[in-house]
Amino acid sequence: MRHLVFHILAVLLLATVVLCCTSVEKGDVPLDNLTPGKVSDPVAAAAASPNWYLFEASAETGWTTFRGGPGRTGRTTVVGPRRPDLKWVFRTGGRIYGDVAVTPQNTIYVPSHDQFLYAIDARGRELWSHRAGGKIWTSPAIGQDGTVYLGTDDDSLLALTPSGQLQWTFRTAKTPEGEPRAEPDGQWDVDTSPAILADGTVVFGCDVDLYALRPSGMLRWFFKAGANRAKIFSSPALGPDGTIYFGTQGSYLFALNQSAEVLWNRTTGGDNDATPAVGDDGTVYFGSDDGVLRAIAQDGTLKWQRNLAAPIRAPIAIGRDKTVLAATYGEKPFLAAVHQGSGAEKWRYYIEPGEGKHHGIQSGALVDGEGYIYFGGRDQYIYCLSPQGVLVWRYKTDDQVDASPVLGPDGTLYVGSDDKRLYAFGRSEK
Repeated sequence: MRHLVFHILAVLLLATVVLCCTSVEKGDVPLDNLTPGKVSDPVAAAAASPNWYLFEASAETGWTTFRGGPGRTGRTTVVGPRRPDLKWVFRTGGRIYGDVAVTPQNTIYVPSHDQFLYAIDARGRELWSHRAGGKIWTSPAIGQDGTVYLGTDDDSLLALTPSGQLQWTFRTAKTPEGEPRAEPDGQWDVDTSPAILADGTVVFGCDVDLYALRPSGMLRWFFKAGANRAKIFSSPALGPDGTIYFGTQGSYLFALNQSAEVLWNRTTGGDNDATPAVGDDGTVYFGSDDGVLRAIAQDGTLKWQRNLAAPIRAPIAIGRDKTVLAATYGEKPFLAAVHQGSGAEKWRYYIEPGEGKHHGIQSGALVDGEGYIYFGGRDQYIYCLSPQGVLVWRYKTDDQVDASPVLGPDGTLYVGSDDKRLYAFGRSEK
């Protein structure tokens, strides 16, 4: 009997040690800040594919994540419209700032400032809507099993089924121990679009923290990027080896491995709000408020930098002709094409500044299968340029266009506007 008691005590002591040594920043940490809901972990079949992090949007994959793929290149193999043939307009009750997501089956997910995520079909007809509880600034990300992940101004990341049912809610306004935070309202809004790792882990930024959640909504780890002005507005981009890249308003670009360990970081002369893009060779291209576009090798060494002399806040894009595309703010905003290998500037396309004190281009460029370029401006126009930077067409909306254009599997171009509308342009064969 005495031996049995000692055995039980030893087991309890060992369990206590394990619990005390568990780190909030490493491992699977069960939180009590999850709202109840049915959880379905996806089978990460793509984890076995060495090309997982290199895929870009196509007719087969759809446009299922911010900027079209894990590398955030803004590129697709689909060919877009060569004329502004408007198919239909879908109206919401609020500004459309985030980009839409499109499945291979042509279901379109539309985020809006009216606090709803809408699912519509290829004809612009509503299938369902889900009230998120706060404005939606981010773009949805669709997991391997069809789960839709979405950040909101309700201090939360949501996971929805393909039919719009809530699976779970992760609350950023609570500490890892589940206690309410006392910080000012709005600090814990999820304003960055999530990235999905090959094993289904969902990574996103909020305030100064980068979170990684299991597909079940359990916290895997979080990384604190700093204090005060280290807020994260840059959505995470993934390298060919799964490295996680993101910028902060603390003037840093971070490279983390999938265990949240810092591989390297670089400082700049301003906020880094622009989402970086990662090339097939692992080179990271990112812009900063200091007006400099930089190319960083996988090991963190600087390959080149190009001073555009104007703040860069829109997501970076990578073209098909060894071109990097960066858009600027200022009273004379422009989209610049820079040589991917040397950093030499190839051309600029200027637009009107638009209204308000925040002149510029927030919309990230989209590059189609033939190298044609689409983007929106705060002058209320949607633009299509040739690969050489020559205007092909433009279309005027009723307000500024901050959302980035997206191409569906059938070549339909989808662009949201601050006028509360989603515009769909068809690809004409004429």
